[in-house]
Amino acid sequence: MNQGDLPTGWNSKKLGLISTVNPTKKNWPKDVEVSFFSMSNVTEDGRLLSPEIGRLKDFSAGFTPFENRDVIIAKITPCFENGKGALVDFLPSGYGLGSTEFHVVRCSEKLNPEFFFYLTQSYWFRKKGERNMTGSAGQKRVPSDWLRSLLVHLPSLKEQKKIAEILGACDEAIEAQQKLIELKEKRLKGWMQKLLTGKVRFPQFVNSPNIISSRYFHYPSDWNLIEIQKISSQVITRNSHSEIPVLSCTKYDGLVDSLKYFKKQIYADDISNYKVVKRNEFAYATNHLEEGSIGYQNLYDEAVVSPIYCVFKTCNEVNDKWLFLLLKTELFRRIFEANTNASVNRRGSLKWNQFKRLKIALPPKDEQDCIAGMLQTMKYEVNLEKEKLSQLKLQKKSLMQKLLTGKVRVKVDGVVEDSR
Repeated sequence: MNQGDLPTGWNSKKLGLISTVNPTKKNWPKDVEVSFFSMSNVTEDGRLLSPEIGRLKDFSAGFTPFENRDVIIAKITPCFENGKGALVDFLPSGYGLGSTEFHVVRCSEKLNPEFFFYLTQSYWFRKKGERNMTGSAGQKRVPSDWLRSLLVHLPSLKEQKKIAEILGACDEAIEAQQKLIELKEKRLKGWMQKLLTGKVRFPQFVNSPNIISSRYFHYPSDWNLIEIQKISSQVITRNSHSEIPVLSCTKYDGLVDSLKYFKKQIYADDISNYKVVKRNEFAYATNHLEEGSIGYQNLYDEAVVSPIYCVFKTCNEVNDKWLFLLLKTELFRRIFEANTNASVNRRGSLKWNQFKRLKIALPPKDEQDCIAGMLQTMKYEVNLEKEKLSQLKLQKKSLMQKLLTGKVRVKVDGVVEDSR
């Protein structure tokens, strides 16, 4: 955007003229308490997590100082591209130190810190920074000289504040939605723990008050403790198609379309030796099972997985959705981990011959159906809330694009300026 193309009332200023980039510790008390932040203390959505607290004298001189109302920006790849940065707003003593992975910008009275923070989160700012990075691949950095010379397009200070307020309200809505999701996920996790282990049962199925203890868990005496091989069988079918979806298994989402999920190809070009996994079959990565990488295939009629995966299907005595929920619990992740560590396989994998001997506590089929139905409904509610969160983030992204460029103007003192 050239000066002549700016919206009415806007102007362009070099950042170095309206802020201090990477200020020094001028006039700081010698023994002041400071908060230290490294990259791990900053989230990609602009939040600061618990810092390390100490005295200034306890830290070396190489760190960049910052104070409340400063904006910190990741300078290294890939953290810069991912938007890591924050507006500093809660330092207990007012003094902080950032690791050498950050730039610090202290805004003058002409630049609203909240407005500038949102500007650093914008697509425009990130792309400009990426194009001006220096250094070798994997070690690229955003130079401080580029940051100082960056032309920032500025509305009036009142309009800056109003834009920041609007985007701040978006963040509040996003944060509230995230908390709602956390509550619903916690509720789902609690009911999974209760229903899948028989600690809580539906009234029509409470046939026995007795509880039996096994090696890893307790279960009602009217449930059957059986090996997985009693209710399932391994499936080994090699791929014979060149055009067929390739799946990967994730810890949280189970089986996903690899290309769609990772946005790039992470599997081999030659998939002729891959294993076929049909709809309503299970698959797990033998060398990552202890991380919870097991999935249920309900995406396609047929797909393929890497040869390192094990594929199996269940018999009619099992509700697959119930079994999948059970195998994705933290309890079974720990069971997988314990058996992987005890495996004779030096590569740390859990193959079918060992997996099939693991035991589960099997309720009657109609009880499985009820458990799966209730938990699937709760899981669906969580997914609906996650979709709402995605929509809120898209709305904020769209607003940032319009407000930070002046394509849409905000009302200041009861007046809305027209863009050119």
